[in-house]
Amino acid sequence: MARPRGYEREEVIDKAMALFWRLGYEGAHLAALVEHTGLNRFSLYKEFGGKAGLYEAALERFVGILVAQYREMLTRQPMGLENIEANLKGLEYGSEYYGCFMLNTLTQKDTVPEGAHQKAVEAAAEIEALYHANLVSAAARGQVDAKANLAGLGKMLQTMDQGLHIQGLAGTSDVQKDRVIKTMMQLLRAG
Repeated sequence: MARPRGYEREEVIDKAMALFWRLGYEGAHLAALVEHTGLNRFSLYKEFGGKAGLYEAALERFVGILVAQYREMLTRQPMGLENIEANLKGLEYGSEYYGCFMLNTLTQKDTVPEGAHQKAVEAAAEIEALYHANLVSAAARGQVDAKANLAGLGKMLQTMDQGLHIQGLAGTSDVQKDRVIKTMMQLLRAG
């Protein structure tokens, strides 16, 4: 009879996610993961197949939470510019801001596991689609020019969203972030 696990999988994933988020894939060495998660090497390899599998599990968990938050904010009715503005303003930097784990994965394409990078690409595309859906609704409601390139604007919003995360890493203040969002919203309305 097999011995029961002495750990909770989700707890291990959450601890690993925090470490990967802060240090990146290459910076989170196996010894640090073992120490931080409380797993021994054998259990880590048995459960996740190694560091790459643990990273993919951590990213999958993060992306699930992140995309659920975007869906909650960007599917509120009526859809439109209010959702977009509220979502962008919801980004908080804080004193221990490590950026967005998904975006960090995208920018570390050459060093993270390929499956993790692909998962991040898919999540970014879903977020872009949510922005686009709000723009379509905003156009139907007369909030933006219906003749505007809404797909291009959706890509621009996704790019701005990602840029705000990078600006947070660079030390941009909430005041500066809010100015950028205000300018973006004025441009969309002027459209």
